[in-house]
Amino acid sequence: MLCLGCGERLTQVTGKVTVDGQEIEGATVTFTSSENASIFSFGVTDASGGYSLQTLRGGAKAIRGTAQGSYLVSIVKKEEEGPPRQDTSTMTIEEKMRYEMSRTSGSMHNRKFIYHVPKKYEVGANSGLTAEVPASGSVVHNFELDSR
Repeated sequence: MLCLGCGERLTQVTGKVTVDGQEIEGATVTFTSSENASIFSFGVTDASGGYSLQTLRGGAKAIRGTAQGSYLVSIVKKEEEGPPRQDTSTMTIEEKMRYEMSRTSGSMHNRKFIYHVPKKYEVGANSGLTAEVPASGSVVHNFELDSR
């Protein structure tokens, strides 16, 4: 458990993501508060499908952990069809988020994507995935996704 200067305690949230039983690397896992959409945490899966959530604080600094509460969960891994993507393997989480946001800032109407995680999990409010985060300690949330 982390204690921030403001007195807020963060719980360590980790887990694993699979699609049809296969680990998925490079998927973004986002927990968005079901009560306040401005409260969210995120992580990116590693080669084994594992993730650890972080929360952004002032100045876009990522701090490991998640606030207590009920969350809607989205899991996304998609590639835009077209020119090759920039290698993000050496980027920090903050740099990856900025890069992804810059890639998605144009018109979505003319863009085509290849989904490595089914599109139905892209928006937390529609994904059917939820999670509870306790007030302290650590918690594991594994997500076994189905491509059908």
